[in-house]
Amino acid sequence: MKPILDSQLYQSLEKWLEALLITVAALALGHFFSRSDPFLVQGQFPWIWFAPLLIALRYGIAAGMFSIFVICLTYLVMLRQGILTGDFPTTFMLGGVLLTLISGQFSTLWERRLRRANQLSDHAGERFEQLSRAYFMVRLSHDRMEQNLISRPVTLRDAMKDLRALQAGHGGQLDSETGAALISILVHYCSLESASIYLCKQGVPLDSPLASCGKGAPLLRDDLLLRSVLEKGTTAYQSVDRLGQGERSAYLVAAPLRTSRGNLLGVLLISEMPFLYLHRETLQIIGVLLAYAADHSEAAVFSREVLTIYPDCPLMFASELIKMVRLKRDIGVSSSLAMVNISPTPLLDQLCIAIERQQRGLDHTWRRDLGWGVQFVTLMPFSGLAAIEGYQARLDGMLKKQFGITAGSGGITIHSYLVGGGEPFEQLAEILAVAPQ
Repeated sequence: MKPILDSQLYQSLEKWLEALLITVAALALGHFFSRSDPFLVQGQFPWIWFAPLLIALRYGIAAGMFSIFVICLTYLVMLRQGILTGDFPTTFMLGGVLLTLISGQFSTLWERRLRRANQLSDHAGERFEQLSRAYFMVRLSHDRMEQNLISRPVTLRDAMKDLRALQAGHGGQLDSETGAALISILVHYCSLESASIYLCKQGVPLDSPLASCGKGAPLLRDDLLLRSVLEKGTTAYQSVDRLGQGERSAYLVAAPLRTSRGNLLGVLLISEMPFLYLHRETLQIIGVLLAYAADHSEAAVFSREVLTIYPDCPLMFASELIKMVRLKRDIGVSSSLAMVNISPTPLLDQLCIAIERQQRGLDHTWRRDLGWGVQFVTLMPFSGLAAIEGYQARLDGMLKKQFGITAGSGGITIHSYLVGGGEPFEQLAEILAVAPQ
């Protein structure tokens, strides 16, 4: 947090210093070209206003008005010192103020629009990466299940589900227990013989390993593969075309624990593994498993407040809800929550499966098995009232086609809610409170 604050302070100081320097430079040029009228008040064009105009377009109204203040203050000082004569040019200065205000308002408006577009783009890219990893993991899990159904009855999906539950129980912290569980999964599915996981703090690996298998992998900070991972954030491995002549590495593979948002939580260093397993598919498996663990660790930390009140809430659901609340609060992006209550019926299991299939690619669902029945809460990012109406229409059509019932009958009720800028757990409490007791 401190480096972020230091960076913001530096950028703020840089903005004000640049505004001052541009204004002083404009005043100096005016004095150089016209000593008798350095502010060019009597000129055919008010060139002096280019300084606050450029500053306002770049940094907004506040910086532009600061430039105007410096110009007016300088004029008053020169009048008081007798360098200039006559009255203060009120109309001239007022025109400059209005021009700067218009430019600053234009800059502020477009800066807000660009920030909104960038945040939406970043979120879409993050979700796309998460969905790609989830798809790869499901495909891999099914392939391994078919190949090793007898010798390895536990699927990769079940193993990662257990790891996710363990991370949630530890508040998302990567400690010795969660690290040991992660490296155990890697050994089981990637046939690692000697490897270690090191946590990173501000992009620098810590001295002691979080977890190891076999002989482990000592931390060599100057190693080529490790430096490549820290600089590029991608998996590095030994191959014929990666290391130049005379270059050596103590590792076979170095892979980052990197989240979808680009945060580096740690690195995996592999010193020994079977030669036949050192190929592209294994490297993809390692990368996806590490990224999956990193995402859920970050999500558990990010959504700790919600999970404290609702411990059965899925990690990604809580994390995504917090993101949507912030987007709504900061730039006004709308998202929706929809809840379906299902009373106990002989068709309960079939209804649950059918409703789960209504989830879109960007949606997150939370299934709650309660005493009076089942409750589905669906978070629909970037969706307003039209998306809620579309969801209800799709659900009604599916229920009528498959079960001959509609929402509002057969023990099924639907409630919807637009995500606001308030506390996430309070908004969850509001929509969950409408459930029948």
